[in-house]
Amino acid sequence: MSNAPTVTVVIPLYNKGLHIDRALHAALTQTVQVNEVIIVDDASTDDGLAKVKKWQDSRIRIIERNEPGPGGYAARNVGIEAASSEWIAFLDADDSWRPFAIEEIHHLARQADEKVGSLFMAYDRDYGDQIVPMPSFARMIPQGTRRFDFDSFVRTWLDVGHSPMWTSAVAARRSTLIEAGLFPAGRCKRGGDKDLWLRLLWTADAIASARSTASYHRDSINMVTKTISMNHYPFLCKTMKDLLPTGDLTKDRLIRRLINLEIFMSAKEAYRNEGRIVPAVYEGFDWRLDMARFAQIYAMRNLPRKAFSMLRTLKSMAGARS
Repeated sequence: MSNAPTVTVVIPLYNKGLHIDRALHAALTQTVQVNEVIIVDDASTDDGLAKVKKWQDSRIRIIERNEPGPGGYAARNVGIEAASSEWIAFLDADDSWRPFAIEEIHHLARQADEKVGSLFMAYDRDYGDQIVPMPSFARMIPQGTRRFDFDSFVRTWLDVGHSPMWTSAVAARRSTLIEAGLFPAGRCKRGGDKDLWLRLLWTADAIASARSTASYHRDSINMVTKTISMNHYPFLCKTMKDLLPTGDLTKDRLIRRLINLEIFMSAKEAYRNEGRIVPAVYEGFDWRLDMARFAQIYAMRNLPRKAFSMLRTLKSMAGARS
């Protein structure tokens, strides 16, 4: 159809030879075809790039970079800038799509007026022996699709406890991505995806679908989430602090609450994986908005994990008795 949306798939590749064929197969066998697939190789040292080059499909474009970029941010930015389509869909090399993922992107894109800059869909977590849907989408999007502005997006983030967007279930207008500033390449090693999603919603609205189109494979090799420390101040919080003050007290409070949430979630992960957290993690936490989480952060700063676990057990037992 002449008025059909055009979609480029951007796949960053760094030592994902074990998974890249699955991702490419998912991208190239959609019920509605993609216009192009851009693979940006970040100087892989395994056989991933060789596997890509074996695919005989005119829609595939390969761009080779000379050095790895943590999180694939630089690679995605190169792909965005090189894309020829109006919409950019992201697929990580170790994730996969349902056959109707692009079909759903077309469905949402046709609903998008000029004030909509991004689209996102539901997804599941694939543990190899078990597939777990994300139940939060039923709460976020009870009627099948929903339009978000910045405030409703942040409220939903706070309500479900995590970003409503996840990379391999997101598509965005190329122009909006550029206006929002692209991925924060060279500025952070982790959390850059969420940082861009927030800036996209600051720039333009989003339309979301409760239809699950993607899988996050938890048994993947060479995962950034398993190798990068969280024992530092979250990069996303720096971006949010720069937005303040907005001139709107309600919006300011929403942003401060989200800063608190992201600090708390980062502190929990750092504590679980690395032990006591450093003070820099919770710099700027507004304790007046959340005394309970601030108390937990203080405990994670000062107590070893074993003692903290005992306190949580005692609290649960006390709650059960009451």
